[in-house]
Amino acid sequence: MNCSRGDLLQNVRVEKRPYFERWLGNKDGFVQISRSNIDYIGVEDIVRMGPFFNIYCLIQNDHIIENDNNCYRLLHADPYYDLHNGKVTKLGWSGGVLAEFLTKDPVLKSAFSKNIMGQEVRTVSVKVANFACIIQARVWDVDGFIAIYEVIDRIGLHVRRLLSQIHFGDDLHC
Repeated sequence: MNCSRGDLLQNVRVEKRPYFERWLGNKDGFVQISRSNIDYIGVEDIVRMGPFFNIYCLIQNDHIIENDNNCYRLLHADPYYDLHNGKVTKLGWSGGVLAEFLTKDPVLKSAFSKNIMGQEVRTVSVKVANFACIIQARVWDVDGFIAIYEVIDRIGLHVRRLLSQIHFGDDLHC
């Protein structure tokens, strides 16, 4: 994986800027990633009852539209779990088709379970935005993000696999 500090004007295609600006145009900037399951990581500094960061991991796709119910049914996912004495006794994902793949992944389950006591992994969710699938989380610091990156990357792998198997529509070149 290679990454670099992103620049909205240089790294994001002009037609996607209005859509990605919400996720990538925050004062804390974003990171562009090459050869990874994630394309961009946006960071937003939030101060409510103490400072934390919203992290937005974007996987871009020209055919994803947030008000398309088919995209929502395909890509939406939220974790659910039961704990007993700090150990995960039940773990799954609710939502769309992606949630089924995430629930069945033993590598993801292991990575999620080992970080369950950290609040960061509990805030991970997947949602649809215009031209992107977003894996979102809240972290307190860089170490928190590093701890859950394996989970985020694994989800990104499943998103990419799923998107490669689905035909949303044709590119129109006028």
